[in-house]
Amino acid sequence: MTQELHYNQIPIDFGFFTVKTFDNFIIGDNKKLYSSLQNIIDTDQLILIYGNKSSGKTHICEALCNTYLDSVTLIDSKSKLSNLVSLDFYELLVIDDLDKLISSKQDEESLFNLINNQILYKKPVVISSSKDVNDCGIRLKDLSSRLLSDKIFTISDLSDSDKLDMMTLYCSQRGLEIHEKVLQYIMNNCSRDLYFLCALIKNLDIVSLSMRRKITIPFIKKVIMLHND
Repeated sequence: MTQELHYNQIPIDFGFFTVKTFDNFIIGDNKKLYSSLQNIIDTDQLILIYGNKSSGKTHICEALCNTYLDSVTLIDSKSKLSNLVSLDFYELLVIDDLDKLISSKQDEESLFNLINNQILYKKPVVISSSKDVNDCGIRLKDLSSRLLSDKIFTISDLSDSDKLDMMTLYCSQRGLEIHEKVLQYIMNNCSRDLYFLCALIKNLDIVSLSMRRKITIPFIKKVIMLHND
């Protein structure tokens, strides 16, 4: 048994939801943000979202993409701004991880033109960043001004109750039954980073199936003990 547990030590898989949607986004104290994102494609809003790592920024951006599909254009850290097809505007423009996109004056000018056109044509844009705009090293003042011109939200950390809800939802999606006391034990004895918690559940599920064992507190204790060796 020890050998199998070592073989299945817990890798961190941050893509624990195959498809990120607003249905599997736990709102918590972010009701105003959530409300502003509803039917956003029919508005002319510019929404800037701040959030720490694993706070749900990318979840929101991907949820928008999965909601509006052919009507949305996503720009993220993997995108090359120079390769974008030049259009007057996009029906919905989503920019994820703004702070990772800015590496040159040309990048700043490209982002300014994209965002400015959305505003001029009264089309929506949603932007996420891990850093405050003033800490992103932006030299183009017009870009900073545009970024801060409308609605600004900071994603609030989920409460323990919200995290339990998220873990329960994730278990349900995997067809996995884990007692709430077991989930609470996981929270009390592991990192409280939500993405870690759900990645842990995913891999506990895999290990328990391979060993034909239920996920119980004694079982988790052994996994945690081996993982920390």
